[in-house]
Amino acid sequence: MSDCFESDTLISVAAMQARVAALTPAPVGSETLGLRLARDRILAREVLAAFALPRYTAAAMDGIAFAAASPRRLRIVGEALAGHPWCGRVLRGEAVRITTGAPLPEGCDSVEMVERLSFDGDDVEMVESPSVGQHVRYAGEEIAVGERVFEAGTPLGPARLGMLASLGLAEVVVHRRPRVALFSTGDELRRPNAEESDDGTLFDANGFSLTACLERWGADVVHGGTLADSVEQCVAAFSRAVVDADLVITSGGISKGESDLVRRAVGRLGEVSAWRVAVRPGKPMALGSLMGRPFFGLPGNPVAALVTLERFVQPLVRCLAGRTDWHPQRWWAVTEAPLHGRKGRLDLLRGRYHIDDSGNVRVGVLAEQGSHRLSSLYLANCLIELPEDVESADAGTLVALLPLDALL
Repeated sequence: MSDCFESDTLISVAAMQARVAALTPAPVGSETLGLRLARDRILAREVLAAFALPRYTAAAMDGIAFAAASPRRLRIVGEALAGHPWCGRVLRGEAVRITTGAPLPEGCDSVEMVERLSFDGDDVEMVESPSVGQHVRYAGEEIAVGERVFEAGTPLGPARLGMLASLGLAEVVVHRRPRVALFSTGDELRRPNAEESDDGTLFDANGFSLTACLERWGADVVHGGTLADSVEQCVAAFSRAVVDADLVITSGGISKGESDLVRRAVGRLGEVSAWRVAVRPGKPMALGSLMGRPFFGLPGNPVAALVTLERFVQPLVRCLAGRTDWHPQRWWAVTEAPLHGRKGRLDLLRGRYHIDDSGNVRVGVLAEQGSHRLSSLYLANCLIELPEDVESADAGTLVALLPLDALL
């Protein structure tokens, strides 16, 4: 077992984050998916444009297409519709009716919108003289043939999927979703059900909340259930998990209590590079490896488990999923009331921010900060940072905050 379990020295948040970064492996592989299945996945290869966008020079308005050198009164000779182009050549003094997106006919270089036209049978008169190129979308003005559209590592949201479809792509190469083996630990835990019990057991909340976060961040989670307070059971479960998992996470069983046996099981199968972080909530957290797979041992208290997952595990999960450029959001706000912490550790206080009438971000702290109070996370909308070298902050102090969107 690693000697770090025998130490009472707290590791700084910065040092723990540096060790996570050093442990982070490359993305876990790639697969080819149709666009309908690729939402929120991460590109594994760059995308080059096989076609120009727009594909052809087209009208940007409903109206008429013509040559700008023509007089203001023109004769209508045809009609061009989106999907049904007009194939003749338009001479000076002539025009064709045209709809938005329809290819511009040969001989035309301008479009006038219908609201600025006066029709008289087959003739049409423009309100004023046009300029060359007005209301025209030129071929390739957005994307040229061969241009790099997206780099590898780009997340595929709705707009980017639409762009891929516009370029004629039916499928795309994306990073595989990392597989995470997740365990809750403790004899006192059981799966939620409608039956009451007075035997001292608790429903396992962490298994569900942690899974929801990990799946939001691009992972496939295999929940290994609850592990009893048995070193042998933990060793057997971890040995099975690492066969297919890219990452192993536990909640609970990682501190110094007599029944906290995860740390002993980890010592048999791998090593721990860091334990006990100077942060509240979340101090009893471990980082290491199990038979070559990254391992996180999270605290058992629900708030501490979610906060450490968001703060320390999320960057690694996103990297495994292919997001090598991801960084957490961090805002600045003015405190509305005094803040109190403990010098020597980073306090992450649950709070609520709002934007006042002047556009300033202001934040207040929730009264209840216990790490067992899961409700304090969804009643909050941010974590307020009180740094290690600050014991308290007066009202009106500028502080950093982390939005809690990922946990709500």
